[in-house]
Amino acid sequence: MNRTVDPVSTPPEAVPVREAATVALVRDARVGGGLEVFLQHRVATMQFAAGMSVFPGGGVEPRDYRGTRPWRGPEPRWWAEAFTIGEERAAAAVRGVARELFEETGVLLAEPAPAPDPAATGAARPVDPPGLAERRALDAGEGDLDSLLAAHGLILSAHLLRPWDRWTTPLGPRRRYDTLFFVAAVPEGAEPDGGTSEARAVGWMRADDAATAGTLGRLGMLRPTLDVLADLATAADVAELLDTSRTIAPGGH
Repeated sequence: MNRTVDPVSTPPEAVPVREAATVALVRDARVGGGLEVFLQHRVATMQFAAGMSVFPGGGVEPRDYRGTRPWRGPEPRWWAEAFTIGEERAAAAVRGVARELFEETGVLLAEPAPAPDPAATGAARPVDPPGLAERRALDAGEGDLDSLLAAHGLILSAHLLRPWDRWTTPLGPRRRYDTLFFVAAVPEGAEPDGGTSEARAVGWMRADDAATAGTLGRLGMLRPTLDVLADLATAADVAELLDTSRTIAPGGH
């Protein structure tokens, strides 16, 4: 999946399609109803979607497949059925998108792990959230999300995510991705930041304003980003969005 190819001599149909996952982080708009969405405006040196406005996310990596730690939320089979993929890939994508979100924005979708014995009367271990050094190490490819959460007595809050869409890069580009799109409400008290070298700027925008800016060319966007934004712009608030039932076409777009 990660083998390199010669873009000059390799025919378009032979370019490998890599697994990826991305998440539209949303919150209720401060004024006027609707949603705000967190966007990253990528640096011009990126190998894919250079200079574009995107949601946090990236490639699903082998380390995301190694996780075995239970999480709170639907089991892998549920995610697999939603995206029409295998259970192993579904579990890896959930871990991968949460890992990428933490690496790129500092927002960690996690909560204290339940006590192993509900009848235990001892004092609960205080939760020590991962720090910046651990975030940077994870971003550099050191360790994996499950190990990080276990070290801090946390579990993944997969119930905060929702499956939303699936897109595959068409023939032509030198890099192609089969990308699973998620949405998630920003956890209470969390604030995403711009602490990633992949973005020149980050920030919250109203979903309808972002969709309009993308349509008019004021912001550079790939079609999947623009289509997801157009969907998000129709929601009255986060609660309505998260209650929306989605049917994702097998194989995506």
